[in-house]
Amino acid sequence: MLETVKVPAQFEQAFAKAQHYVQQYFSNTAFRPSQGTIEISGQRYILVRAASLSVDLFDRMEERFGQMGPDQAKDATMALLFEMAHTIGMMDARAFHKKMGVKDPVDRLSAGPIHFAHTGWAFVDILPQSKPTPDQEYFLVYDHPFSFEADAWIQAGKRPAFPVCIMNAGYSSGWCQESFGVPLVAVEITCRAKGDKACRFVMAHPDRICQQIRHYISECEEIAAEVTNYYVPDLEKARRGEQALRMAQAENRKLAAVASLTRSGVLILTADKRIEWANAGFTRLTGLDAGQVKGMHLAGLLQQLHADSGLLDWIDRQIHDGQEQRYQIRLRPGSPRELWLDCEVQAILDQDGRPGSIILIQTDITEQRQAQQRYQTIAQQLEDVNKELKEFAYVVSHDLKAPLRGIQTLARWICEDYKDKLDKEAQEQLDLLIQRTECMQALIEGILQYSRVTRTSEPKVEITLNSLLAEVVDLISPPGHITVSIAPDMPTITASRTRISQVFQNLISNAIKYMDKPKGLVEVGWKADDQYWYFYVKDNGPGIEERHFQRIFGLFETLAPKDKTESTGIGLALVKRIVEQHGGKVWVESQVGKGSTFWFTLPKVQVAATAELSTCSCAT
Repeated sequence: MLETVKVPAQFEQAFAKAQHYVQQYFSNTAFRPSQGTIEISGQRYILVRAASLSVDLFDRMEERFGQMGPDQAKDATMALLFEMAHTIGMMDARAFHKKMGVKDPVDRLSAGPIHFAHTGWAFVDILPQSKPTPDQEYFLVYDHPFSFEADAWIQAGKRPAFPVCIMNAGYSSGWCQESFGVPLVAVEITCRAKGDKACRFVMAHPDRICQQIRHYISECEEIAAEVTNYYVPDLEKARRGEQALRMAQAENRKLAAVASLTRSGVLILTADKRIEWANAGFTRLTGLDAGQVKGMHLAGLLQQLHADSGLLDWIDRQIHDGQEQRYQIRLRPGSPRELWLDCEVQAILDQDGRPGSIILIQTDITEQRQAQQRYQTIAQQLEDVNKELKEFAYVVSHDLKAPLRGIQTLARWICEDYKDKLDKEAQEQLDLLIQRTECMQALIEGILQYSRVTRTSEPKVEITLNSLLAEVVDLISPPGHITVSIAPDMPTITASRTRISQVFQNLISNAIKYMDKPKGLVEVGWKADDQYWYFYVKDNGPGIEERHFQRIFGLFETLAPKDKTESTGIGLALVKRIVEQHGGKVWVESQVGKGSTFWFTLPKVQVAATAELSTCSCAT
């Protein structure tokens, strides 16, 4: 006689057999409170208060996920309970079948409802319309007259608008799926907890469940009005959700690992700027671990680190306007542990497009800031030194001019007043003295020119070079044996007129000064590419050895002994400086005995020069 299940007559024999070995399984039960164990046939069991897995759990889930909305919280709870119970049902069936050696699918299935009764899940009343075939046509309709879930809601005095026996549906369908090897789900269509006559379930293949429910309702008009708001589990959707969740969790673990390994500090903040998470990089930077700062408001952290609270406003501007990209903040200013951090922020938006979380990344730039400060200090020192040197050169040059002019004047007076009394040798010595003072005066003037390099400026204008060069040649007045030839198609350029005039004047004057041929020729020409003008001054003079090509552009450098030349060694140095400050370069090509060609370039597009030159010329 069946005592733990009610079935149609055609199923009684199979269930009577199952009842026997299920009772045998549960007859070997041992409660050992002194050890905190319950064992049935060697398997550990636990007792759980029914309401904890039903009405209480719904309440707790609604409290925790209420922001999702009551319907979403309810659906999330149902999905969780069904999937959990479905899995437990499958695992219990597998363990029972193995323990009892049950192999026949019908015997396995028949043991399920009897097992439910012994474990307190439910008493099962299988209705005559059932056709439990091991394929997609599987159909089982049954009642749970004493469902623990419905009783929990009723005892709590709550009447839900939906069937609540989710775990019963999940557990029973999980057991049957494991028994027959066919995917199955169960749906409670009426429920005593919401005032219906019975807790009635339909079990079928997931692809057929909705069709089977509609078909059953159409044939049982007496319950059609009670069938409302039932929950149809989507196991595939749940599995996809679980898979997506696992993938997201794996991705989060990867991101957390990367964030933990990076030397930058990473903080995850709530929308109201409370710290949720901090990585190891943050601890390395600040000495504060995640446990110390979790839950702390960012304003409190900044105060603790003696940092500028302007970071808070910057985060708001960055999140809402996105105009500023970075923010540099100083921690513990003036202390040995002072830090400079470069901050970046990124908001993580919720489903409504509002900032849900804020990621704040801090990179240590203390060394860069210290290097920048050292650079600024050194640059200021250099600027001060250069200024002093310029002032020194200018003052010394001016102070030397006065006594030098006195020496020249006195020497000339002596030559004129004592001309008849001086012998030839004395006259030559006085002439040499005057020559040396003149050379010294030229040298002082050159120093003055060089010291004025960065102290005067001149606007850049359009220059017609053929016109300018005619003026230069006229000013130089070459001797009769030297011809200066200027290309007739010299371009019009944009540059500082006086400076460019000075360059050509110095180069042409040098070519004339050192000419050693009875018929000298100086040529001025040009060529160009897309970016630069190329100008040259070519002569047929003595030429220059290649080893001197770089040296001749140095300050005070001359190739001839200073007592045998009037050169100050400043002219070519000035040419080089003028050209370079216009953005060009200068060089020489030469062969000894055949002559030299001095080249210089100027950009076709001129930019503002960082420093300008004086208006004086100084031929070498």
